[in-house]
Amino acid sequence: MTLPDLTMFLFGVLTLGGGMTGLLRSDLLLTLLGLPATEPRLFLMACSQASIAMGLYYILSAVHRNREFCAWSISVRVLNFCVFTGMVVLHLAPARWLAVAAFELAGALTTAWALTSKGITPVFDCFQALRIACILLAFMGGALAFSVYGIYGSASVFLAVSSAGMMYAYRNFAPMSD
Repeated sequence: MTLPDLTMFLFGVLTLGGGMTGLLRSDLLLTLLGLPATEPRLFLMACSQASIAMGLYYILSAVHRNREFCAWSISVRVLNFCVFTGMVVLHLAPARWLAVAAFELAGALTTAWALTSKGITPVFDCFQALRIACILLAFMGGALAFSVYGIYGSASVFLAVSSAGMMYAYRNFAPMSD
């Protein structure tokens, strides 16, 4: 991994961790940011800026015909659909939030159709999918363990889950070559 790759990877891990903490332990994230739960405006503004950045990534990938980014976005948007739908099912969000979930799924399916209609087959890489899934599960476990076991217990849960997942991925699936 080159130094620029490493900077992007670390930013991605930190951003993913912040997002997972906000999703699973919003009270903890608000406390860490010094925001009262009764005044979500500043947090909403920060999330809006993240949406602007994400929108720019999508626009830049389209302008530069970055097919890899297009293909990667499919599974991430399907994941978004699952998370948003789960939020409604668990009564953490109102039913109208299903419109956001539907938007994500429609975007993923449209991109998949567009890629395949141009003869580009999005490739599902089990190795990478397992690595991403184990990091997500490790963040979830760490965030949920924080209130019970504190920072050290949370870090221990993260390390245990991510290590087990990485070992499983490396033993059972060969990484795809470029």
